[in-house]
Amino acid sequence: MYVMVLNVFVYAHDALMLLLYYSKTLGRRYSLKVTVLGAAGWWLVHSAVRLPAIYLSDDYNLTVITILQNVVMLIYLLVFYGSSVVKKLLAYMLLLSVLGIGECATMLLAGNLFDMGSKPLELGSEFTAAGLLIGRPVAILSFYIAFQIWNILQRSIWVRGGRQWLCALLPLSQAFLFWYLNEAYIFKVKMLPAPVLLGVILGFAADIYMFFIFDRAQERENMEERLRLQEHLHEMEKLRYDRLCASMEETARLRHDFQNYLLALRAMPETDGKRKEDGDGFPAEEGKSEHTDKRKGIDSLCT
Repeated sequence: MYVMVLNVFVYAHDALMLLLYYSKTLGRRYSLKVTVLGAAGWWLVHSAVRLPAIYLSDDYNLTVITILQNVVMLIYLLVFYGSSVVKKLLAYMLLLSVLGIGECATMLLAGNLFDMGSKPLELGSEFTAAGLLIGRPVAILSFYIAFQIWNILQRSIWVRGGRQWLCALLPLSQAFLFWYLNEAYIFKVKMLPAPVLLGVILGFAADIYMFFIFDRAQERENMEERLRLQEHLHEMEKLRYDRLCASMEETARLRHDFQNYLLALRAMPETDGKRKEDGDGFPAEEGKSEHTDKRKGIDSLCT
């Protein structure tokens, strides 16, 4: 019975790690107190769904249990954490993939140290207790690795674009693979072969490498877009410069014509000609003074 109690505490530790992981990756929707209550609720429901069937029943359907626990986890994510549905799915599937690799490695290590017995999870089994204890540091390391991978992906430009779904679907494929492996090897009293575990790890590494390929492709697309924008701005600036030069040339031409007109006015004779001897009703000196004032005005415009 102590093994089942130990498993309950293991799930409590998982609830705490999930709270920290999702708070850092997705952000809490409510206060810390409410989120802690939500994590406690997940812990109770998860334990009630999984433990009685595995430990107290000889005939259970692992697929149904796995589907139920995933539904409970998705409800927990949707209710208590923020961010978009795509990022929630990505954070969950990324964690599930890394934890799956850690679980396979734990079962392989425990199987080499202890006899598995009639089934991998049973009351009073040294193999089960050893697996639960070995799995704790492995789980902490898995949470840390998933969080670091998340940080790397969030620094990538393409994660915020339309390729977000690929981030979630690729780890999802690994999650389905883990379902099969757990059912085919662990829950049928067969140890997971090392080549199979290596293949799972390499497949997950290929998913991460694919992320970086998409990231570099998106970065190249953004660079080309910026280059096209700069070329467009350069063409607009060149067109504006050509129009400004044409306007300056037109202004210079008008100024030149105006100066020629003023010079022509300056070249006029000092008087408009000899006034007629019988006079025009104004003294000669007065007419000369008026003409001199007009010349001074013209001279000031020319200068």
